[in-house]
Amino acid sequence: MKIAVRASASHAIGFGHVARVVAVVEELRARALAPQIMFDGDATLAAWAAARGLALAPPTSTEDFDLVIVDGPHLLDATRARRLVAIDDGGTAARVDVVVNHNVHAGDLAYPHARRRLLGRDYLMLRRDVRDKGRGACTPRARATRVVLSFGGSDPPRATARVLRALAAERPLDLDVILGPGYRDDDGALEHAVASATRARHRVTIYRAPADPAVLFVRADAAITSAGGTLGELAYLGCPALAFAIAPDQRAPARELTKLGAIAGGQAWPELDDDALALAVRGFLTDDVARGAIRDVALASADGAGPRRIVDAILQVH
Repeated sequence: MKIAVRASASHAIGFGHVARVVAVVEELRARALAPQIMFDGDATLAAWAAARGLALAPPTSTEDFDLVIVDGPHLLDATRARRLVAIDDGGTAARVDVVVNHNVHAGDLAYPHARRRLLGRDYLMLRRDVRDKGRGACTPRARATRVVLSFGGSDPPRATARVLRALAAERPLDLDVILGPGYRDDDGALEHAVASATRARHRVTIYRAPADPAVLFVRADAAITSAGGTLGELAYLGCPALAFAIAPDQRAPARELTKLGAIAGGQAWPELDDDALALAVRGFLTDDVARGAIRDVALASADGAGPRRIVDAILQVH
């Protein structure tokens, strides 16, 4: 079977699309299928893929492919194939054989021209390096002392620096700060933010594009993050999260996850002033009981079988 997988990454859109579709690639490979991986991006993306053993093929016409899996609406519009699978976040009217939306709010969206719909957290796309840690591998201490910060592959609004500046001094923390492969700090804002956090008696360790961020999630007591794909990883591992929507397509899932009690926060980043951010961070880190409840709700929503369910379904479509 001739299969292609298409997605893109950049500083502007982050690395979430490619990071999650890799979970589907891994499952295809586990079944002795060899998809051609057509990722659009720069040298940073190529290095990220190479570090994970992914050989990228140049984008080409896919009309003669048996199956094409596309993550990204701009790519979907330009893709033709015998069978077409769309990985989506916000609803699409495109004619596809299968649509996959692993967000918690997916059932509220209309997919009028999809032959089959795989919607909700049963289809959560988690890579093998996350699943191999084991469900619930993170066992947070009742009092949070180690916190991980992660705002995606590039953090376009530079939320990492802003959160570091918002941390109060009343409870010294060990802060593991993950910077994605596309992160930029051209004006030194992060350096100043680290200095601010250090003055507040926190210990800050920076990890630039770590090969296995899940190791840091497992040892953390809590996470402060964007409301993208990282939330699924944290849920599966059992690390309670304070999350903010830093991109438009994160707003709906962030709202729904907050309603369900699976995350704290949930606000849209541009609408959050510094005082509100500081209050949200302080409330999350000092309410030890609430974090435990968040962990339980989130963990119950992520069983790790999403990639298997997705590939089972798409291989059955004819």
